[in-house]
Amino acid sequence: LLDERVVSMLGDIMKEAKITSRRAAVSLPLRTSFVSIIKVPLMSDKELAEAVPFEARRYVPVPLSEVYLDFWPIPKSSITRSENENLAEKKTLEILLVAIHKQSVEKYTAILKEAGVEVVAFEIENFSAERALIGRETAPVLLIDFGAQSMRLTIFDHGVIWLTHNVERGSQDFTNAISQSLSIDFERAEKLKRDIGLSDRPEHREVVNVMMPLAEYNFSEGLRVVAEYRRQTGRSVKKIILTGGGALLKGLVDFSINKFGLECQLASPFSKVNYPTFLEPALKEIGPSFSNALGLALREI
Repeated sequence: LLDERVVSMLGDIMKEAKITSRRAAVSLPLRTSFVSIIKVPLMSDKELAEAVPFEARRYVPVPLSEVYLDFWPIPKSSITRSENENLAEKKTLEILLVAIHKQSVEKYTAILKEAGVEVVAFEIENFSAERALIGRETAPVLLIDFGAQSMRLTIFDHGVIWLTHNVERGSQDFTNAISQSLSIDFERAEKLKRDIGLSDRPEHREVVNVMMPLAEYNFSEGLRVVAEYRRQTGRSVKKIILTGGGALLKGLVDFSINKFGLECQLASPFSKVNYPTFLEPALKEIGPSFSNALGLALREI
């Protein structure tokens, strides 16, 4: 159903910000999509156009009539796979396969149309974040997008998405756990989460002890994804980037470094654009929350 509150809010934001453009690129949640790498025999572009939709039936868990399907042959020159790659592997093509539920596209289109906005492009949020954050990295990078309702894990190698995983627990679950454990309302629990984070101070131990099991679970999933990628390809993740509003949790970067034993940093999407110097402190603070939005803007320019 069309959410009238969303339409009204969007209209108010555009009016307040004096936005006159009525065109938008839209980022869709990973949970409404399917992304995978598949292998097919070497063939021409024409043959691929016929073969990939047929092959996709083995990988996409819903009828193809319910999704929009797209694919991209990954150039061999952009990949440095395991040195043990055999001759049979060299006679195959690796294809980045993407499917998006039509229902999700139609819902967003309807909301924006009602607000008077023309949609010029849709893409999955991982691709938007990649454009804003990954750049020309040649070593594998794990992007952890820590949102309110879920945590998205994506491994990029040579700028290509190779592995994705969605964890159905987000930063809001931390707040709910604090609220229930300490018998306080949601607003008070949210403030405690933001103020304390994963602090190691003794006086904060009660709150941290509530959040720590959730953090351990989420990031253990990250370790599993990293290990699976190494098993599949023989290549190891070298760096971790934290993005999303949940990434601003105090102490999360240090927690990630201890958990993975790798270089870890907060997303800095605004490093891709020019801005007045006096804005730097504010943009550094809010950067992780705007990675997808900036990635979409970069798509259009």
